Amino acid sequence: MTEAWLWKEEPSYYGGDVLHQWKQAKVQRCIEETDLDALILLKSEAVRYVSDFYVKGYRPFMDPEYLAVVVRGKKPIVGHTSGSDTYRIQVRSDVDDHRKLPGPDRWHEALAGILDDYGVKAGKVGVDLMHFPTYLKLKERLPKVDFVDASHLWTELTVVKHPLEIELIKEALAIVEIGLYAAFEAIAPGVREYEVAAAAEYAMRKHGSEMEPFITNVASGVNACIFERISTHKRIRHGEMVIIDMGSVYRGYTGDLGRTVCVGKPTPRQKEIYQVAYSSLQAAIAAVNPGATCADVDAAARHAIAEQGYAKYEHKFATGHQLGWGLHGEPAINRDVPYPLRPGMILALEPRVTVFDMPEVGGAHMEEAVLVTETGHELLSRCRFEEELLA
Repeated sequence: MTEAWLWKEEPSYYGGDVLHQWKQAKVQRCIEETDLDALILLKSEAVRYVSDFYVKGYRPFMDPEYLAVVVRGKKPIVGHTSGSDTYRIQVRSDVDDHRKLPGPDRWHEALAGILDDYGVKAGKVGVDLMHFPTYLKLKERLPKVDFVDASHLWTELTVVKHPLEIELIKEALAIVEIGLYAAFEAIAPGVREYEVAAAAEYAMRKHGSEMEPFITNVASGVNACIFERISTHKRIRHGEMVIIDMGSVYRGYTGDLGRTVCVGKPTPRQKEIYQVAYSSLQAAIAAVNPGATCADVDAAARHAIAEQGYAKYEHKFATGHQLGWGLHGEPAINRDVPYPLRPGMILALEPRVTVFDMPEVGGAHMEEAVLVTETGHELLSRCRFEEELLA
């Protein structure tokens, strides 16, 4: 157990007491509705979600540094590996029970100890993500506990947003827009991709972003045609398409947008692939309505690409993902995903056309954030598209 601390401050990048209490109550409802006795969470973003303690490894890292245990009817218990967190968690959270963890190879001991302290020696315990050796050793220690997969609970916890969450996501998106416009200004012949990324990231951090939730992607020319996922040392050249895909995090909530520009006058083929990608995005947005499925939205995007003769070059994975607390939230906007859209869901839609066998042409990628409303949808992003490429 933990000692009392002398003073308290609000958690870093805190979303406020109303959201804090709402999230904890939502977790408890999930535990009760699924008849769990406790829930073990090991994903860093999940630990932060249930406790609002800002864990150091919170995206984009997956190092085993933290865990949270939520027992039915009890406040979250948080475990941490770093000694400095002993002080941080006492000052910047309302977590009463926080524990210094041993090395990950002994986490089963810590988890067994927590469950034992709270009287969970039998029953059903949900787990979101666990190292297999930890599971085997924990099962040995607590043979009467049925450990079950609870990864689906993360979707139900995060997929429909509280009105305050929607406002925080809007702010995160506004920050990404600032980054995109900084990137537009920085793009020029001779400039390296990572220099453009640096300008965008600086602008976003200056305007309140906690971090970049993924590596900022500035992909030009040949990198655009294969949709390179990072910003490389390549110099941008005149006549190239440049894909920009970036994100921000504001008070725990993620903004994610993408655009494509051309350096100089575009060729007819470059304009064509841009317009195909744009029409695909607009078709996906138009398909967003309560009751439609994720697969319906995906099909609309792919149909628009195929209808214009570019099925060979369509995006090879999902048309989009849920946006909010995590980055690529489930359910995905993809084929064979029958999950129905509900008001309060926020979708990041990002169909694209990349002509992988025509490096001189490149590719086009655009991403928008769309809120599902009671009667249809609301577009949450305001960044421009390129008039010259649409003409």
